[in-house]
Amino acid sequence: MKKKIVIAVDGSIYCAHAIHYAAALAPSLPDLNYVLLNIQPAVSQYLSQEVYSTPPVRQALEKLMAANEQNSRLILGKARHQLLQAGIAPEYIEVRTHVRTHGVAQDILDVCQASQYDAVVIGRRGLSRMQELFTGSVTANLLAHSQWTPIWMVDGEVTNPKILLASDGSPNALRAIDHLAFMFHGNPHAELHVVHVKPRLQDLLALDLDQETLAATEAALGSSTQQRIDSFRSQAEAVMLKNGLKADRLHVQTIESRFAIAGSIMDAAREGGFGAIVIGRSSTPKSLFVGSVARKIMQKTKNMAVWWIP
Repeated sequence: MKKKIVIAVDGSIYCAHAIHYAAALAPSLPDLNYVLLNIQPAVSQYLSQEVYSTPPVRQALEKLMAANEQNSRLILGKARHQLLQAGIAPEYIEVRTHVRTHGVAQDILDVCQASQYDAVVIGRRGLSRMQELFTGSVTANLLAHSQWTPIWMVDGEVTNPKILLASDGSPNALRAIDHLAFMFHGNPHAELHVVHVKPRLQDLLALDLDQETLAATEAALGSSTQQRIDSFRSQAEAVMLKNGLKADRLHVQTIESRFAIAGSIMDAAREGGFGAIVIGRSSTPKSLFVGSVARKIMQKTKNMAVWWIP
């Protein structure tokens, strides 16, 4: 089954990290195709309106557009060469260049939606992690506005292709594992690793309870958590079978949340030697990833990738 991922290319070292990471996944993700996409600088709408009535302006605009396209194709050529050097066959590589119309992030998403690409891979810029997520960067805008396309954010040099899915047992986590299983489709040796963080009572309730009520509530929470894990495992195994994967290659690890859910997930990833964390969008009150968990994981990752599934 053919899969196509877009790598947002801008010629930077951060882009090079993203290309290196995406190429390293090829042995694990069969039939993975790469679309190298560069968004050219925008052309002034005022100039484009005036161009037809003013020949000197038209000539200057045409010269500028030609220079932008030439530079774009140069950047794309270097990125393509990097993939070829990494062992990716030419027939698995496509290059695309587009003139910016709405904004870099929105244009990338428009291309992905129109062509039904499976994910966007982008390197985190050299801003601080807080700035990256809150200053209107391309990565932040992709995460904020993507409704359908998964975003794979690469921070630094990722040396391990192992992938860990963070689950809270919600439908969003199932969508995330569906994406992961689809990407592994065709790999008979694929193993899917999931970490499920058990919530603490204080994570869910801000109440001062007596000891008897506290014990009863914790017992009920434990039972509910186990039911959710069992249900998730059953549905995840069905997703794996649908994608031609072996259900017995699903590994679900349940861990206690020590201080913070995001920190517990990242500790599990580091201890297990994983190079990427997969996490779904938070959209329901029952999800453990309400609020800042996904954001904190993205802020704190270093030399690691985060697959964010909307």
